[in-house]
Amino acid sequence: MMTIVTTLIAALLLGLLLAIFAVLLPLTIVFNTRSGMKYRRVLAEKIDQLRLGRMLAALGIDIDVYLSSARAVDIREQIDNCTACLNTQECDSKLADGAVDPGAIAFCNNEESLQSLVKDLK
Repeated sequence: MMTIVTTLIAALLLGLLLAIFAVLLPLTIVFNTRSGMKYRRVLAEKIDQLRLGRMLAALGIDIDVYLSSARAVDIREQIDNCTACLNTQECDSKLADGAVDPGAIAFCNNEESLQSLVKDLK
């Protein structure tokens, strides 16, 4: 009789834990998705404030595609590279011309990553 009671208690506890998991998992997924979207919006605003946003456009890279395909850590690094750039006059000159050839951005701190993006996204 004692083993039946113990088995029932264990089954009820397991069922309760499974129910809690089934409720918390979707809530956690929604929370993480919203947090990720908010973080990417913040990155998009930073990119728009920098030459990086204009460079992406000049290279034909859609900002939304960029934000959804590039890793956040890489985007942050590219933002930091752009912020620290000392070649702003040459960058402004190239960007003023409109479309930029990916092979002609040796002046850019993000040259390698941007060339890779152009290749990967086309």
